[in-house]
Amino acid sequence: MQVMTHLRDVKMIQNRTMAEIEPMKETIVLLKKHGEVFQEDYLVALERDKNKLKEVSEFALGPVKEEILPLQNQEA
Repeated sequence: MQVMTHLRDVKMIQNRTMAEIEPMKETIVLLKKHGEVFQEDYLVALERDKNKLKEVSEFALGPVKEEILPLQNQEA
């Protein structure tokens, strides 16, 4: 049950976070356009974190879900 709860949380976080990434990119570009100086390239960091989230969610919703499928069927 805990694994299924974590899988649900990963799916919810992934959907919400992916929807927020594009507006954050647009905000960063707008701030840079108006001369705001950043210590780190946030666009690169945002893209890196987006890719990490995709990797984690693909792993959690792929192989891990397949491993618990027999247990879900048994409980049903």
